Amino acid sequence: MTRDPRYDILFEPVKIGPVISKNRFYQVPHCNGMGRVFPDSMIAMRGMKAEGGWGIIATEQVDFH
Repeated sequence: MTRDPRYDILFEPVKIGPVISKNRFYQVPHCNGMGRVFPDSMIAMRGMKAEGGWGIIATEQVDFH
């Protein structure tokens, strides 16, 4: 399956401040509460995105005791 060249930019590196991401796939730091209630599920979800090649993956809000 060939990729439409209009989307090639999504797979190019991008510099954000001092960090260079390998592509433009970005997990925003949204809070769905899963990290507090089901931390293993949150870890698994972020892990799947990392293994799938996402460039930047941010975590959600965390609590410190």
